[in-house]
Amino acid sequence: MDRTNVETVIVAGKVRKWRGRLLGADLGRLLRELESSRDHLFTTVGMRQDLFAYS
Repeated sequence: MDRTNVETVIVAGKVRKWRGRLLGADLGRLLRELESSRDHLFTTVGMRQDLFAYS
């Protein structure tokens, strides 16, 4: 099983997923925030983001 098997999710009395579709989620904003967090972590530890590049 994976997330596609989940049809309905209710959190604190609010429906967050209905009939397999997320409700009230700004996926574009979430993606931007995740990328920003990733970039910050890589910068902080001084690691290149291209993990598969040859040195």
